[in-house]
Amino acid sequence: MDLELLKSNWALWIAAVIGVLIALIVVYHLIRHSAWGQLHQMLGILATARRDEAKALKSIDKAERIVNRLLKLSDRAKPRHVQEAKEALEDTRALAKIANDQVLIAENHVRRIIHEEYPPVKQDRLRKKHLPEQGPKKGPFSF
Repeated sequence: MDLELLKSNWALWIAAVIGVLIALIVVYHLIRHSAWGQLHQMLGILATARRDEAKALKSIDKAERIVNRLLKLSDRAKPRHVQEAKEALEDTRALAKIANDQVLIAENHVRRIIHEEYPPVKQDRLRKKHLPEQGPKKGPFSF
């Protein structure tokens, strides 16, 4: 490949580069809108919702400890501080309820994608893998 060939076919080289970029964009969108892509996108949203719910539950525990500490020291604590702590506890409980609702919504979306995009043979296996039951375990403890 010499310089003269490159000079005479420069438009073909540019068109080839643009064609490759367009092909990559099309493949990216096809993968993203496939069943696999939709499921993994929604699983990411579900993981984020579960992390937010865990943070909200931790903040409830912290707010409850603060309220209990202030109630034990109610003879020395200002009533305004006790009231503010109780209001903060109510706010954190409301935020935890919202976070729990977001988890339920994301789980429902994952179920919907599994039901609509995958054949019945794979649905049970995918539900067990991505949506484990949160209830108490029936068997004895395990290692």
